[in-house]
Amino acid sequence: MNLKRWIPWLVVVYLVAMLVMLPARVVYWFPLPDNIRISQVSGSLWQGTAGQVAVDDIVLSNLAWDWQVSSVLLGELVVDVNLPQNNNPFALNGQLLAGSTKVGAKNVTASGDVNALLQLVGTRLPLKTGGNWRLSLDSFVVTAPGPVRWCDELQGQARGEQIRVLVNNQWQSLGDFPVELGCSDNNAVTLAMDGNNSLGLNFNGSINSQSFNAQGTVKPTPRTPEGLARMMEYMGKPDSQGRYSFRL
Repeated sequence: MNLKRWIPWLVVVYLVAMLVMLPARVVYWFPLPDNIRISQVSGSLWQGTAGQVAVDDIVLSNLAWDWQVSSVLLGELVVDVNLPQNNNPFALNGQLLAGSTKVGAKNVTASGDVNALLQLVGTRLPLKTGGNWRLSLDSFVVTAPGPVRWCDELQGQARGEQIRVLVNNQWQSLGDFPVELGCSDNNAVTLAMDGNNSLGLNFNGSINSQSFNAQGTVKPTPRTPEGLARMMEYMGKPDSQGRYSFRL
C-alpha cells in the first residue's frame, strides 16, 4: 500500500473535520461591525445558537443556525436559521443563501406584531394600529445587491392579520390584508393588494433603500367601520365607482 498517495487526502479530511468541529465561540474573533454584538454562543460554528444578537437597538434572542457544510464545497453558503417568537420582535424560520454574485432565501416564514414591526422600520401611521403580520417567501434571489437593486426573483406573500385601528377611542376591527410580492423591471420589490378587504384598499407599489412609492384607491364597503368611512371623505372627491385615489 502506497501511503504517500493517501497522505494528501488524509490531510484534507483532517482539516475538514477540524473545521466542522470548530466551536461556535470562534465568532467572537470575527471582525464584526461596531453596531453588532453577539453573546451567549454555544454549539459549533456550523450548528449553534446565540443567546443574544444585538443590531443597533434591536435585540434578538436564541438565534439558531445550521450550515450545510456540503454547500461550502460547492462555492455557496447555505444556512438554515430559526428565531423563535418568544422574547423577540418577530419569529423567523427558513433557509438563507449567499454566493459570489448573489444572495437569497428559500422557504422562509416570518411573523410578528404590527407595532413591533412599525418600530423596527421607524414608521408611524396616522391612527393607532394593532394586529399581526406574516411573511411567506417561496424563493428570493438578488444578484449584485445594492441600494437600488433589491430583487431579481421573488415569489411570496405578506399578510396583515386581525388588523384593528383606534377611532374615537374605540378599537375597530378591519380583518386581514393580503399582499402579493414580486420584482419590478428596475429590480425593486413590488407590493400589490387587490381590494378584497374591509377598506376596499387596492394598490400597487415598489420599495428599495432609496424610495418607496404606491398608488391606489380605497372604497367604503359594508365591512368598513363608520368612523373610517367618514374619514375617507376628506381624501377628496370619489370617482364614479365611489373610490378615493391616493399616491405615496
